[in-house]
Amino acid sequence: MTEIIMIPTDQLFHHPENPRLELGDLTELTESIRQNGVMQNLTVIPGHRMTKEEWVKEARAEGADKVSAEASYRPADAWTSEGYTVVIGNRRMEASKLAGLEAVPCVISDMDHKTQISTMLEENMQRSDLTVYEQAQGFQMMMDLGYTAKDISERTGFSETTVSRRLKMAELDKKKFKQAVRNQITMDVLDKLGQIEDLKKRNELLSEFGENNFDWKLNRAIKVQKASKVKPKALAMLEEAKIEKLPDKEKYSYGKYRNLYHDTCELDKWDGKRKFIPKLDAEHDEKILYSMDETDITFFAKPKKTKGETNRRSPEEIAEEKRIALAWKTAERASETATELRRAYVKEMKVSPKNAMEMLQWAMLAAMASMLTYNTPTQELKKKVPITSYQTDEIIEQVRKWIMEMPQSGWPDVILMFFEGDEPPHKIGYYDGSKYLMPKHKTNRKMDLCYEWLTQFGYKMSDEEIQMMSGQHSCFQKEAEK
Repeated sequence: MTEIIMIPTDQLFHHPENPRLELGDLTELTESIRQNGVMQNLTVIPGHRMTKEEWVKEARAEGADKVSAEASYRPADAWTSEGYTVVIGNRRMEASKLAGLEAVPCVISDMDHKTQISTMLEENMQRSDLTVYEQAQGFQMMMDLGYTAKDISERTGFSETTVSRRLKMAELDKKKFKQAVRNQITMDVLDKLGQIEDLKKRNELLSEFGENNFDWKLNRAIKVQKASKVKPKALAMLEEAKIEKLPDKEKYSYGKYRNLYHDTCELDKWDGKRKFIPKLDAEHDEKILYSMDETDITFFAKPKKTKGETNRRSPEEIAEEKRIALAWKTAERASETATELRRAYVKEMKVSPKNAMEMLQWAMLAAMASMLTYNTPTQELKKKVPITSYQTDEIIEQVRKWIMEMPQSGWPDVILMFFEGDEPPHKIGYYDGSKYLMPKHKTNRKMDLCYEWLTQFGYKMSDEEIQMMSGQHSCFQKEAEK
């Protein structure tokens, strides 16, 4: 039988490699120990690693000066046989000291270093109050000890998928990772960040977490990465079809080619197989040229000269046509990105007793705003609600049943659906008009209310969203950029 002995609390020390960095609130545990004592013994090993202060104090007692004592400190060499290091029971030890106990029950173990680390990790990894940073670093420590992802899964109870995700997070810059956790970064955001394969880019984005443009930049980085993976296939398809690249002088200055705006291929959405080269109508010559940027392939063609035409389009007319096509493309891309950002945020919104009444008020406001535009179910509503009738009374009954059975956690998604309306992408810039004219900024009170709701519940608008809402975005500018 293992012997339990009472060890003075002033001889107990925290293990320097314990993965649990924060002990959390000890108030309840301290009070329980004060009233009932320590109900479960601690597991300790003889000796402890001296802190720098302890090392310097001992070195100076032996005659060394302060500078040389500080310079000689090496954590790996600072082990002393005095005292005991706690392997299991750090919270109990600290609470016991706060409760004023002079000694606590302990079992002294002779486990080696690997077993110490493994024991602490297995005990702590199963705690629900560990931060994601502590979990990630703990799993990495187990990997460093020679365990596989499968071993870690079996020992901690986490799935192999979760272990792999945490190990991916452990690659991040520790300082930036810890700061992001303090700023309450969510698991969904970290998983999304993990999609970025370039570690340098991942850390660069992580350092911007909490800033207004973080979500926009993260989405953009993922789009660019997706596009880069299929670019070689896209170029091969263009080469096979004998489509030549548009000369830069034609792209950035006056020229003779017309931008086929509606045939743009968005590479981040392309499956790498679908044919994307457009077929020309009767208004254009058969020759097509392309231009490629980080995420898109844009096509150009030369307009045919109509019978009886005496004057060709002026360079100014050609430049204006290109500017208009780019403005529409920019406006729709911005709206698409804004839709993604709103939906990602709403997915993480929580309804609690503290904000339930406000959320309900916004739901009613959103429903009223929706009624101003639609008298029939939108496509988005049909996707979510099992509507099987075209009769108004029956539709209302089916929607009522769906809402009454919905948990509070589903409210934010419904509110957003009311505000956004029908099929995406939803016009963040409220733009309108002919595709042959510059997009026109148009006020949309529903989207104003949508952002008012989101920002009240913590949403941070990106610069692009703000510019699109105010009509100050470049796609609305009247003068061409120099």
